[in-house]
Amino acid sequence: MTEKLVVGLAGIARGMRAVLGVPDYERYVNHVRSAHPGIEPVTCEEFTKERMEHRYSRPGAKCC
Repeated sequence: MTEKLVVGLAGIARGMRAVLGVPDYERYVNHVRSAHPGIEPVTCEEFTKERMEHRYSRPGAKCC
C-alpha cells in the first residue's frame, strides 16, 4: 500500500510540474541515457537554463 501511495504521489508531482511548466531533469536524464547512449546529459543547471531560455525566447509565448 505504501509503495502505491509513493508511486501515485510521484505521478501527481510530475503532472503538477508539467502543468506549471517546470522542466523535468530526471526524465531528461533517463531519456538521454536510454535513447542516446554515449552522450553525456547536461548538468541540471544547464538543463534548467536551456529550458527557460527556450520557453521565454519565443515571441507570442507569453500572455502579457
